[in-house]
Amino acid sequence: MIMQRLLWIYCQIRFAQYLLQFIANVIIPDHDARVFNPPLWSFDKGTIIDILVDKFFSGLRRWDAIHFLQIARFGYIYENSLAFFPGYPLLFISPLGYLLNQILIESNAYLLSAISINFLLGFCNAYLLFQLGLKYNLTLNHAYWSAILFIINPATIFFLAPYSESLFLLSQLLGHYYLKSDKTFYTCLCFGFGSIVRSNGIISFGFILYYYMKKMYQRKQLIFPIHDFILCVLPFFLTQYFLYKQYCFERNIPLELQTYGFNNNLSMPLSNFSSAWCLQRIPLSYQYVQKVYWNVGFLNYWTWKQIPNFLLALPVLILIGDFIKTWFKIIRKDLWKRKFEYLFSNRIVYQSNIWFEQKDFFPHIIYMLFLSLFALFFMHIQVTTRFLFSSGPLLYFISADKLKQYDIKNRNLTKIFYLFKIESCLFYYYCVYVIIGICLFSNFLPWT
Repeated sequence: MIMQRLLWIYCQIRFAQYLLQFIANVIIPDHDARVFNPPLWSFDKGTIIDILVDKFFSGLRRWDAIHFLQIARFGYIYENSLAFFPGYPLLFISPLGYLLNQILIESNAYLLSAISINFLLGFCNAYLLFQLGLKYNLTLNHAYWSAILFIINPATIFFLAPYSESLFLLSQLLGHYYLKSDKTFYTCLCFGFGSIVRSNGIISFGFILYYYMKKMYQRKQLIFPIHDFILCVLPFFLTQYFLYKQYCFERNIPLELQTYGFNNNLSMPLSNFSSAWCLQRIPLSYQYVQKVYWNVGFLNYWTWKQIPNFLLALPVLILIGDFIKTWFKIIRKDLWKRKFEYLFSNRIVYQSNIWFEQKDFFPHIIYMLFLSLFALFFMHIQVTTRFLFSSGPLLYFISADKLKQYDIKNRNLTKIFYLFKIESCLFYYYCVYVIIGICLFSNFLPWT
């Protein structure tokens, strides 16, 4: 019953979001952002289905979505695309795109493939958030609100468009679900898969490490299983090797794409090609590409002109910072008194019924703190919102905590939004970011 109700709400909201994207794309003229946008994605002739797909969904082929679709269709032709890992475009978009190409022209087939996949992954994420909340002993309302808030989270446009956020979040939620069930092999498979979808997936190994540290402290296990470490970490390095084989050797490239690359000074794997990282003893592309093409590095983004982007990222950082401050105030006395026993023992009796006082949330909080600091000091600050909302369940649990007193088991969509509006600050943050994000993104306006 709950699954059916959640599916119905999910479909209603997603349809409204797709419709808003279509309307914004039709009404607002596209901005000339002068960003990466290779040829061979337009068409002159097509069926009525092609025309409908292009008209209704073309607003989702913007910004980094272009990279993912380009990789899915042509592989790694341009060096700047190596920052985008192959798990999502090559393992998901490409196979379905190939099948859809039987009824659609190639460009529309890959676009519809990515959108369809993200639609299905989105519902899986919503349902998994609900189930995971119950696994962590949250109340039914708390878990249910977590799922609802995922559907309208501030980074929603990146879960609609051809971005890897949906797939990466799924890998993390599944991993945590299996870990909570003590199925570490499946957990490591999920976290390992996450590291071929996004580079920060390798950090999820910390959850496995904490799990076994608890076991060793409680003397239930004396040895850390090396195979779990390999399952979590090896896929990242296999991905780097795959990118080396894909990019560091000459390959045939369509003439139009070659011309675009030359005109935009993009490095390509041609006969006269040589890239510095390909010649290294251990050829790792990620750090090189992030530094050379994306200017990622310590405080590189801390300039006056980036102040608007810092302001865009501020709400999610405040949400996390306020939560961590509250959490630390509650646990600091016990942590100082018991130290390792507090972190790793199961014998601690909690003095309150506060959900985040459970030790199971400790690695989630440290993980979110690390990601927030990394985003603040090293990354393009404007991606912080989607980076954090796609990295795990904690942000949804934090947000839903403010709404869990409202019973929504038998509420329709209008009633849900009415209850949500009662928490006005959270309501405006979520809804304004969803609406503005969809409208700006779909017209190449700055929302990345």
